[in-house]
Amino acid sequence: MRRLAGERGMVLPMALGIIVVLTITVASAIYYTTENQRSAGYSKGKQVALTLAEAGLNNANAVLNEPNNNSLHQIVPKCTGNAQPNWNRTNLDGGYTLWCGDLDLQNSWWDLTSIGFVRSPNNASTIQHTIKERVVVTPVITQPLNNPAWNYMFASHTGSACDETLNNNVTGGSRMYVAGNLCLNNNVALTPSSLWVKGNLDLSNNAAVGAATNMSTRIETYVGGQCRYGGGSWANPCSGDQDSRHIYAKMTPPNYVVGVDTNVPIFAAPVADFTAWYRDAIPGPNTPCATVSTAPNTPPQFDTLTNGAYVRDNNNPIQDLTPNHDYTCRVGPTSNPDGELSWNNSTKTLTVRGTIYIDGSATISNGALNQYNGQATIYLSGTLYLNGKLCGGVSGSNCDFNAWNPNTEMLTFAANGIGPNGSVPNGDSIFVANNSSFQGALYATGNLDYGNNAYSDGPMVGSQIILSNNVSTQAFGTISTVPVGQPGNNQVYAQPNPPQRFSG
Repeated sequence: MRRLAGERGMVLPMALGIIVVLTITVASAIYYTTENQRSAGYSKGKQVALTLAEAGLNNANAVLNEPNNNSLHQIVPKCTGNAQPNWNRTNLDGGYTLWCGDLDLQNSWWDLTSIGFVRSPNNASTIQHTIKERVVVTPVITQPLNNPAWNYMFASHTGSACDETLNNNVTGGSRMYVAGNLCLNNNVALTPSSLWVKGNLDLSNNAAVGAATNMSTRIETYVGGQCRYGGGSWANPCSGDQDSRHIYAKMTPPNYVVGVDTNVPIFAAPVADFTAWYRDAIPGPNTPCATVSTAPNTPPQFDTLTNGAYVRDNNNPIQDLTPNHDYTCRVGPTSNPDGELSWNNSTKTLTVRGTIYIDGSATISNGALNQYNGQATIYLSGTLYLNGKLCGGVSGSNCDFNAWNPNTEMLTFAANGIGPNGSVPNGDSIFVANNSSFQGALYATGNLDYGNNAYSDGPMVGSQIILSNNVSTQAFGTISTVPVGQPGNNQVYAQPNPPQRFSG
């Protein structure tokens, strides 16, 4: 019993047990400490990778929002079908980011993707974090008027005895600006709200500017050079009372007095950037229709060349904008498209929106009364032939010149070709045929030619503006808002909205 109750020999087993317990405890502590360090390192790497990925999305948004970039073109590398090494890469502190974007022209939005890459602190592997977002693009359809020439019938030619000539029986209420010399042939009755002539003003027999009835029938007139009537003596300078020369003028608004003012305000003719809009027009050669009708109701071709570059070439096929069938070409949603050129042959209605480019010539030759809806600029590398009526407002069988508001309904054509080309005469960029009417804005690199008995309502800019017998130009309201793409105005594009649908 004494031996069984004794404690001799227990020290060693107890010591061994304590050592085992302590060893397990220390090993567990080391293991958990190491794992925590690994976990903390991984978490930190993921956070850095997320930060790098966010930087990639910020870079993508910066590209879309750059004022000189068109955010409705594929200006960042595609994600879909494009290997990651071909995405944009940005090296940053702690790692790098790859970023890309898929442009959906049908819905006018971008799906952006960015991946941040960080070297793992635990081994040779790489930690990644992927994030995505959507950026909706809102179209810009109009812009404030930048060049005052679009409030005038503006003839830019200089260097001839008659830089601008108005022919027999022409009448007109459009404001007129002549950069050179103006000649009025027999029986021309010019009655614009204002007339600005930087050069000389030469009137043939029975021609007149305004009327002497009262101050309201007189014309606010500026002449920078000389003036004469019927081949008589020149007044040099052409200033003060020139009633004897059939220039029934008034000056010094708003408290008008009789007389011609010699201080002609100076502004330059607008310049059309055909090369830039060949690249950026929507729809156009580089941005096809997202919604398009199929044969036989196909829309006009936007690029008729094979080299994919802008060339002023009158040999390109002539595109009919008002054929005997409907067609649809739209970029963006139906309710708020970025660009559209569509035709309803039953109602004779042309729907236009944005800046459109046709690398060739165009015609409206159905001889009918056609109406357009929308705000747009149509660029043509070739010429324009109009035989019929194209109006922003219609009353009965004619353009409604009184109701049309050019600030809310304006179609501008800018033509760079020079005839002869089809029905367009030699030297002309735009020809409005006999008895035809147009309501909108016209820009011609060459001559802008109106046939006999034609009517115009709206501004026009050309080297020479040829108004044949019995042409009438209507007075139009002051223009302060123009379609985006109007020549002479700053080039602006659709605007990206703040990102949404962030994930990752």
